[in-house]
Amino acid sequence: MVDTTQAQQPIAPMLAVMVTLSVATLTLVAVLSQQTNIETDLLQRTRQALVQAGFSADNVQFSGRDGVLTGTVSSDAEADRMLAISRDVYGVRDVNKQLLITAATVPDTNNVLETPAIASGELYTPSKQHEIEQIDLSAIQFAYAKAELDEAALQTLQEVVAHLRKNPDLTVEVSAHTDSQSTALGNMAVTQARADVVRNYLLSQGVNATQVKAQGYGSARPLASNDTEEGRAQNRRIEITVFRE
Repeated sequence: MVDTTQAQQPIAPMLAVMVTLSVATLTLVAVLSQQTNIETDLLQRTRQALVQAGFSADNVQFSGRDGVLTGTVSSDAEADRMLAISRDVYGVRDVNKQLLITAATVPDTNNVLETPAIASGELYTPSKQHEIEQIDLSAIQFAYAKAELDEAALQTLQEVVAHLRKNPDLTVEVSAHTDSQSTALGNMAVTQARADVVRNYLLSQGVNATQVKAQGYGSARPLASNDTEEGRAQNRRIEITVFRE
């Protein structure tokens, strides 16, 4: 009879090593997943706070609980206000300000996209100066809490695609808006996803990526009162706004 004792002895240590490695891997995955969730949550809530104060939310990023603000602003006071707003968001540990101050100039209303602050209860008036801003986008509708484009939306966006292709120097913002029925965080998340899906479709049709920015504003820019279903329907929308020609 063959003695297999020696051949079987290394199995237990090997199993122990494999179990240890598996536990370590699962722990690492859990830690990374938790960190990603924290970053996403802080990013969304900080964007919401900045947008409600009238600032662009494009240039805030997070690594864990620490954020950084980049980009350009018109004054030190504006940079300090953005920093204070970001640091005041619950859960944020610190925010590093890496904002460039540009010389203040008289704005050219034909070439600059203004981002006005909308006070509580105040209604927003979108720009309709440019041809592309006047395209009827009312056919772009989304199912509740969804960010999927249907056939009617795709057909409508072909007019936007054609205009951007014809004007390669045109830069626009695709913005998504909704009513106030959900939470501020939920509204920010779903409108950002909807703005992104519209931008991604435009890029898939050959539009230059530098021509299109995407921003979700949640319920911060109502066209009408959210007290009626008619008003809420008006507030659930996609807009195109020109940055410059």
